[in-house]
Amino acid sequence: MSEKIRRYFYSLMIDEASGPAAAALKLLLYGLSFDYASVLSLMKFLLKRGIIRSYRPKCKVISVGNITLGGTGKTPLTIGIARKFKEKGKKVVILTRGYMKDRNTGVADEAEVFKSLLNGVPVIVGRDRIASAMEAEKKYAPDVILLDDGFQHWRLERDIDLVSVSADNPFGNGKLLPRGILREPVSALKRADIIVVTKVLPEEASQGRAEILKDRIKSINPGVSIFSASYRPQRLYDAEGGSEAAIDCLNNKSVALLCAIGDPASFEDTVVSLGANIAAAYFFMDHHIFTSREIEKIIGECKAKRVDTIVTTEKDLPRIRQARAAYQGSGVRILALAVEMKIDNEENFFGRLDTLFTRKV
Repeated sequence: MSEKIRRYFYSLMIDEASGPAAAALKLLLYGLSFDYASVLSLMKFLLKRGIIRSYRPKCKVISVGNITLGGTGKTPLTIGIARKFKEKGKKVVILTRGYMKDRNTGVADEAEVFKSLLNGVPVIVGRDRIASAMEAEKKYAPDVILLDDGFQHWRLERDIDLVSVSADNPFGNGKLLPRGILREPVSALKRADIIVVTKVLPEEASQGRAEILKDRIKSINPGVSIFSASYRPQRLYDAEGGSEAAIDCLNNKSVALLCAIGDPASFEDTVVSLGANIAAAYFFMDHHIFTSREIEKIIGECKAKRVDTIVTTEKDLPRIRQARAAYQGSGVRILALAVEMKIDNEENFFGRLDTLFTRKV
């Protein structure tokens, strides 16, 4: 599906598109959302009756997922958890689906980010999570498996269901796919053991929205543990050679933004918080595979605007590097911004995860 078509359908799902044609398509998508709900119900029924069998790995399993389309911060959350377990001497393996892999290179952005940032942590890519779990057990004998984007993968049993929810746009318009961005009804949060409300800013308005959201979550799942989290910029590094740039080099500098993530507005806010002036922004749909022609066009427009720096995300970098011939030696530098997720009450959060290895069975 082309970028243009994906963008239009997404605009229908978030109620940005308007007009008679959009209204007719929204009605069609609304009908299809009932079919989607029926499939979800059928899958749950078949699992409950044992017609579709689940699998219980011998090691501990933590699922990190969400109930909406991307942009909730589950990737940095997974990275933070993997690092903490590794520091404590636990053998960790990450299972990820590898969504929107480049057909030519096989590159899947999230898998590449995990591999580049988590040295020594095996990453297994595959749509069949049970097969991946079995492979992990056979090859690595892990203490814990982190199931990336696993909240809807019910066949693989887990010890903890951790769900990330964006404070900026927690549930979209409240409708299921394909009419809205919900992958499951909000009531599915009843299954969660831990919920992390992400992208909570220090400002009073953001804090207030987060508290209202937490109250709503508690009304659905009174016993769930809820934490707040925000992004913290860590470092900048060059896409071409990997050399680091000072994090304050963006202060008062005109830059262009380039990304294909679920929540580009949050990325823009983070770059602006470093003092940058946004001269241009090139936002593509989540997991977009960049072409050399697109990168060449962006480089040309930046030169015309006398912008010599493009800032992107670590998640986008593997896909941008596939078109490196388009920017190498261009005179326009591409910098990747590395962020980490800072969890409030971090000690209690990781203490809750540690109970997997301390509680009596």
